[in-house]
Amino acid sequence: MGRRIFMLLLCSLFLVGWATAQDSVKLSGTISHPGADIIKISYNDNYLAYYPKAFTAKVDKKGFFKMTFPVPKGHFVQAEINYGDKLAELLLSSGDSLQMQVNTQHFDTSIHYSGRGADIQNFIALHTITRGRMNQYTLKVKEAINNEPTDFLKTIAAEYKNETDFLTAKGSGLPPAFVNYWKAFYLYYNYFFMQQYPQMHEIVRLRRYTDTIPEQNYQVLHAMPLAFNDSLLQLPPYLLYLTGVVEAKLKADGYTWIGKDTMKARKLEDSAHTLAYTTLPAGSAAYYIAQGIYGKAKAQQLSRTEYQYAKFKAHWPNSSYLPLLDKQVSLARKLAPGQPAPDFTITTAEGKQMKLSDLKGKVVYLGFWAGWCRQCVGEMLNEKKMKDLLKKKPAAFVYVSLSNDTATEKTLIEHYKIEGIFTTEASGWESKVAQAYGVQNLPAYYLIDKEGNFAAQTAPTPMQILELVQAIEKLF
Repeated sequence: MGRRIFMLLLCSLFLVGWATAQDSVKLSGTISHPGADIIKISYNDNYLAYYPKAFTAKVDKKGFFKMTFPVPKGHFVQAEINYGDKLAELLLSSGDSLQMQVNTQHFDTSIHYSGRGADIQNFIALHTITRGRMNQYTLKVKEAINNEPTDFLKTIAAEYKNETDFLTAKGSGLPPAFVNYWKAFYLYYNYFFMQQYPQMHEIVRLRRYTDTIPEQNYQVLHAMPLAFNDSLLQLPPYLLYLTGVVEAKLKADGYTWIGKDTMKARKLEDSAHTLAYTTLPAGSAAYYIAQGIYGKAKAQQLSRTEYQYAKFKAHWPNSSYLPLLDKQVSLARKLAPGQPAPDFTITTAEGKQMKLSDLKGKVVYLGFWAGWCRQCVGEMLNEKKMKDLLKKKPAAFVYVSLSNDTATEKTLIEHYKIEGIFTTEASGWESKVAQAYGVQNLPAYYLIDKEGNFAAQTAPTPMQILELVQAIEKLF
């Protein structure tokens, strides 16, 4: 198929402006049949990475609580209330002053708000008991990926109509800005899953990974508009849509791409970056490039990251993304091949203490995991196969848990007979070890040579047994 030049269609949604200034929200309330003495509010306002902010208040014996906490000013903030094992959603605006009444014995159905902003929160509470939580919409749309292209498009259009019909029936009198936000929230989730459809449908159909996509699967992408609007930069589904839309359209328009071909993958990324710089609205372009640099900084060659970052800084010298990008690029430099791996104390399950540096003279394969991470446990099961292939080479496998559920993890280790050196970081994601290694997702792996230096920018995973064994053997 010849490559088409596509036009960028600006959507006509006008929401409250995006800003970074801070304001506050007041929340108080009374909880009938209280079962915990702390209530927590959390939200994420960092769109390049997931670093949620959390605020707590004490709940007295009568169930009363009161708190004031900051929120970004100028747009809606999707937040969660956590009370014991109960959860509720909020969509907050700066200046809201809410009073909440809830009975823990009938939590979802008993929530009621009064005060400034209450109309929106009561609508969301009604939506929860009628149609589910906002993000549960993704489960409905994801199921449709099993369908053939035409049926998929019909299904997600029907799901979107269900949401807008509910808004029309139950949202009378709600602020126009909220109405536009609500519609855009579900519309852009549809667009995001339209991006995912060509490859994901094939993976589901074949029940295995593939990057060979039949032409008919791209019917879905051809139906997806290019709807960019900088006023939507506070909308999480818009950001999801934005992260992959340019590359997805290039593939749909005939750009040849094979996932394992590094050169073609880089060429595709470079073409997408060029389009972003030259055709996207400024704010959307900045986010698109920034999230790409942030996400790949630790995985790709350092020279490529340095080049992309320098270009970004020259183009947007005053970008609010620069501090986080600078931190991520600095981390990539510290993790580059030849750089010393940060040393730390290991306390084994048996109570023995040692340093990572005590393993010098051995190649070390370092993995971060948690018992709740199914992928982590599944990949660790390949360790025996790796050891069999490595034979008598002095390699050490070190596993650092970022969970405090040591009992569950001990059971898993014993049940699956996983061998290695195990230790736990009680502070989890915030531990000095996790921070030093820049762990931002689980599982995470690092390959360290016999001198105690990083041996690769990105270590193969245990699922890539042959690549991993070859990488380790080269270090002897």
